[in-house]
Amino acid sequence: MSELTNKHWGVVIGILLVLITAWLGIGITALVIIFATIGYFVGKFLDGELDLEDIRARAQNRTRVRTRVR
Repeated sequence: MSELTNKHWGVVIGILLVLITAWLGIGITALVIIFATIGYFVGKFLDGELDLEDIRARAQNRTRVRTRVR
């Protein structure tokens, strides 16, 4: 068992979040999580893995009111 699975990474991240929260407090930890999430999506966009047009199209389709046709 030489590589970490997603469950292992989840445990590691959970432990780190608890330690950071205990050390820095909940407010700072929340800011760290928010900025880390923003950084993740910026990196994903810069790598070309995030399609903004697809996200826009999906959002527009969800907001349209669909009428029932009989």
